[in-house]
Amino acid sequence: MKKNLMLSLMLAACSWIGFGELQAQTTSAFEAPEMKTEIQAMADEVISFQLSDPDAANKTFSKLLRKVRNDKEQLVAVGAFFLNKNIYPCARQCAQQVYTVDPAYIPGLMLSGHVAMLRKDWGTAGQKFDEILNYEPENIEALRLNARVYKYVNTIVAKETLAKIIALNPKDVAAYKELGDIAYHDEDYKEAVKAYQSFFEQTPNPGVEELRAGENYLLSLMNQKDFFTIKEMAAKLLPIDPKDLVVRRMKFFSEVETFDAASAESIKYLTEKQYDDSLYLYLDYLYASIYASELLNNDSTAIEYLRLALQKDEAKADGYKKLANLLRKNKQPFEAIDVYKKYLSLLGDKVDEAEKFGLANIYISAKELAENTEDRMKYILAGDKIFAEYMEAQPTNYRGPYFRATLWITNPQEAEEKPREYYAQAVELIGDNADYATHKKRALQYLMIYALKTNDDATCKKYVEQVLALDPADQLAIQIQKLLQ
Repeated sequence: MKKNLMLSLMLAACSWIGFGELQAQTTSAFEAPEMKTEIQAMADEVISFQLSDPDAANKTFSKLLRKVRNDKEQLVAVGAFFLNKNIYPCARQCAQQVYTVDPAYIPGLMLSGHVAMLRKDWGTAGQKFDEILNYEPENIEALRLNARVYKYVNTIVAKETLAKIIALNPKDVAAYKELGDIAYHDEDYKEAVKAYQSFFEQTPNPGVEELRAGENYLLSLMNQKDFFTIKEMAAKLLPIDPKDLVVRRMKFFSEVETFDAASAESIKYLTEKQYDDSLYLYLDYLYASIYASELLNNDSTAIEYLRLALQKDEAKADGYKKLANLLRKNKQPFEAIDVYKKYLSLLGDKVDEAEKFGLANIYISAKELAENTEDRMKYILAGDKIFAEYMEAQPTNYRGPYFRATLWITNPQEAEEKPREYYAQAVELIGDNADYATHKKRALQYLMIYALKTNDDATCKKYVEQVLALDPADQLAIQIQKLLQ
């Protein structure tokens, strides 16, 4: 289907899905050695006093810190305990002390990095993980955390780090997922597709934790117009959450694009109003319009859906163009004229002769349905002005004179001069270009009939021969040829 769907705008509308999810998961549970029994008891006491007696909690923690201040293993254990309880001050003091005791101690550096992440201090966190990598360049966990940190401050470094992880372990699915998330956030949808594809190929049974990445993958595929893959992926994701609107939306869009009869069931998410109206987008109704027009051949319903789409976003210029063309197709050209003018007004300075050309074609339809000669001429003159400007701007394009000739046909039973003039120009501009043979044949047929009606047998014979050269089975040309003989 040849549709300009303004995909980037829809993706922007959905871009909060996924990356915000990542920001909520910047830290994970930090695993550390077990605390000794007496140390554990003191740590638990600090927690119990947190709300009821903060002073007692501080005193207990001070005793605890003094007790383990030279034991780097227990410092990490205590720091991890408070880190996992989201008690930043206690975790930070443990991290600082273990760094004082042994600045090269890998678990201590790891604790420091996690503590900095808890505070969203990405610079400090990255520095600590870099220190680990100076000692252990192939430390996968440090590489992974480094990438997670740098994706908030320097995506280039984050991607380089993830590439190192994949080089060390090509089956590290988490690294592919992180690459996909970064590319999606950067709106590099081609790279996002590559990364997510690798991730989901190694994740044959995705679950709830993979759902957000799956949504991002679908939206990235939408940008790349890979509708068959969207259908396959949506089928895998939908059982995870059958009410997920993004997945259902993408499933419906892909079915419309691939002319899948299953779209009749999928569209119910919209037609049955299964979600709050505020959650529906312009594209939901636009695809419903395409579904009604192209799969149901119901232009009236398609028009109504497109009106609803424009209610969702009145600034979508392309929507007015599509609506005008549907109205014209549905024999409503008079209304289509105003809608197309709205489209042109939204384009503003971007309007050129090519865009105005569409309005001139609507004037052709309006001319044909006009009820009286006065109205008919009004539409002809309005369209003729546009075609004249188009022919001046694009003098070598056959479309100008071809459609201008169609505009000036006021009585098909008569030999009219203006259609003859413009069709002759169109034939000359088309030349031997086989891509436009259908239009050339129609123009030649008019010229052939014009010559016949004006008793110019020699010219008529010439056009008969040209028509038959394009289509030896053309019955009209064959009959005229016999008549001339």
